[in-house]
Amino acid sequence: MQWDNWRLLCLISLAGFAGLLFGQMMTFMFIATLAYALWLQNNWYKLRCWLQKPKKRRSPSAEGVIDDVCRLVEQMRQQNTTRKKKLTGYLKRFQSATAALPDGIVVLGEFAEVEWANHSARELLGVTWPRDSNVRINNLIREPAFQHLLEDHQQFGGTTIVKSPLNEDTQLEIKLVNYMGAGRLLIARDITQTIKLQRMRRDFVANVSHELKTPLTVLRGYLEAFAEDTESEQWRMALPAMRQQSERMHMMIKDLLVLSQLETGEKSLRRIPTDVRALLQSIIDDAYTLEHYDNHQILLNIEIDNWLVCDLGEVRSAISNLVFNAVKYTPAGCQITISWKHTADGVCIEVADQGEGIAAHHIERLTERFYRVDKGRSSDAGGTGLGLAIVKHVLQRHGAKLLITSELGEGSRFSCCFPETAAIEKIPV
Repeated sequence: MQWDNWRLLCLISLAGFAGLLFGQMMTFMFIATLAYALWLQNNWYKLRCWLQKPKKRRSPSAEGVIDDVCRLVEQMRQQNTTRKKKLTGYLKRFQSATAALPDGIVVLGEFAEVEWANHSARELLGVTWPRDSNVRINNLIREPAFQHLLEDHQQFGGTTIVKSPLNEDTQLEIKLVNYMGAGRLLIARDITQTIKLQRMRRDFVANVSHELKTPLTVLRGYLEAFAEDTESEQWRMALPAMRQQSERMHMMIKDLLVLSQLETGEKSLRRIPTDVRALLQSIIDDAYTLEHYDNHQILLNIEIDNWLVCDLGEVRSAISNLVFNAVKYTPAGCQITISWKHTADGVCIEVADQGEGIAAHHIERLTERFYRVDKGRSSDAGGTGLGLAIVKHVLQRHGAKLLITSELGEGSRFSCCFPETAAIEKIPV
């Protein structure tokens, strides 16, 4: 830029000197300025043509600012070329990695059109790239469950299970996640074997439970008869323990059958408006009759007047499990608070106790079948290890969730949180 200024100044000065010799200084200076402007205009035109197609034309050779612009443009072009090569390499590595995955991967655009798909997507979903490029995914996968997942904007990040478009015997778990702004990433996984194993496990548990129920009933009957008729001191000491263990086995089989019904959907939900206050009071009355009740202070805290639309029998079973556990595992005389209130997680029934608390590493496994924090104490209390698993499945059937918070020495809080839509205004009696 400085060189251009000096060049223009020298040109005008020479033109002015020549104009003095011929007595036309202003004319000569005007002509010199006009010539310089035309020269600059020509160079800018060449620069513009070169910028439009830099690969097909040579850069204009001119000193000064145009030469500086050309040099900067060349540097930027080289940097962009290097960056583009790196990005291309990253993209190729990404495509190679995803192509090797057993899961089907489909990259969707803003309007759910196919932008890219790996080889597994062709085998599982019938989506082939680039043949199906720019085709909307809902034209390729027509399962209603997937259509609902795709259309419901609140379901991003959710999952659904559908049959493969290529094979009705293949079950796929499809997940949608947000991807690069308005795009989405579809991940399809073959879970056919997993579903078969789960079905086999449920059937096995249900069949074994049914088969054990009859002989166990017979044994319980004979044990009761022997306890009344025996005169042997040895048998009088042994029979109560045998009866206790048979009762425990009976309760375990009963809970296993309940779990089996919940998992298989054998029993359909019967949702009715339920007076939560009356339900909780009834459960508290039952808690007073428990063998393990020992002067516990059971408080009822009702913060809202809403009723709950639910399956009364299932929800009663779930809440009873939580309250009875609190009575069993909380020291005598301690306070147990049962609440019905609004929280950030929905409308919740909470059972809080002042027991020993549960260590953090146990909490995520509490709803597993037969998982016990303290095996000795749980067995002494007569628990089956299935109560919280039943609570979890009941809540899942109602679209609700179980939240557990606990701290050693501070007690525990179990919250059954239902969607806001499950709460209705109090029905006048």
